[in-house]
Amino acid sequence: MKSKKKFVIVGLVLALILLSVVGVMLYQKDTQTVQQAKVVKAYFVNFCMENARYPKKEEFEKRFAKLAADPDWFYWPAEDLTRGTFQYPMTLPVPSAPGDSKFSEFMPVIYSYAVRNPCQTFSRELL
Repeated sequence: MKSKKKFVIVGLVLALILLSVVGVMLYQKDTQTVQQAKVVKAYFVNFCMENARYPKKEEFEKRFAKLAADPDWFYWPAEDLTRGTFQYPMTLPVPSAPGDSKFSEFMPVIYSYAVRNPCQTFSRELL
């Protein structure tokens, strides 16, 4: 009986360690993604300040070719280029992440963050 109890405890400890390792790995990946999202957001703000409009999708894709090729990153400019939204993949809620979290409609898990109109974050008069 004691060996069975020890086996269960060891199993629980190993499961907790594994869960912790996976959580840390996901957090590190998401933290890197947040840093890239901040670079993208700064690009939009600078672009809007210089051009008084959001970039065309082609301009964004030229500047961020690697992200444009990633199926988890999206950019949607309005037809008149006065608004835009970009979305990036996330797994965990990272407090420093720009934008709003989006939850799966099938399970209560975060799958991405969306930044709507990043140019208006700093100044309502940019556009």
